[in-house]
Amino acid sequence: MKAIEQLKNEHEGIKIVFRILRKMCDSLKSDNHLDAGHFEGILEFFQIFVDKCHHGKEEDLLFPAMVQAGIPEQGPIEAMLSEHVTGRGHIKTISQAFTRFKSGDTAVAGALAHECEQYISLMLDHIYKENNILYPMGESRFSQDIDEKLFQDFETLEQERIGKGKHEAFHEMINQLNDIYIE
Repeated sequence: MKAIEQLKNEHEGIKIVFRILRKMCDSLKSDNHLDAGHFEGILEFFQIFVDKCHHGKEEDLLFPAMVQAGIPEQGPIEAMLSEHVTGRGHIKTISQAFTRFKSGDTAVAGALAHECEQYISLMLDHIYKENNILYPMGESRFSQDIDEKLFQDFETLEQERIGKGKHEAFHEMINQLNDIYIE
């Protein structure tokens, strides 16, 4: 299942960013320090790659294909869609708190770190449910032809939503931040 494998691989990259963000949150909580450029890159990653691209693949292509294959929309699909909406709310709140932080309001540091941690917690649980419950449901019902079509449609969506080379730029950013914060 190339299409599902692609989504799982994207989850692995997202989890690396969560580890980096946790380190940034530790710094925020301990001394109100945050590298604004690094954080802006992560915020862009969440807004562009995670939401527009990854969630776009799921919402616009995978979930409808699952419904077409006989998986009811009520249940796991509905729950994942709801969590996407909740995640967008967290990102909006994070973005607003970060804007205040950048303008010199360091009193918001704790709230910013807390909101990031809430988002991380939601999304790690979300990724677990997709990888271990929802995706296997699709894998069990998708033919090779459906999988191949989904994979091709994923590639097209990615090009249209984030543009040529942006995926690779995000990977480069993740590798650089991983070297700084984790390694």
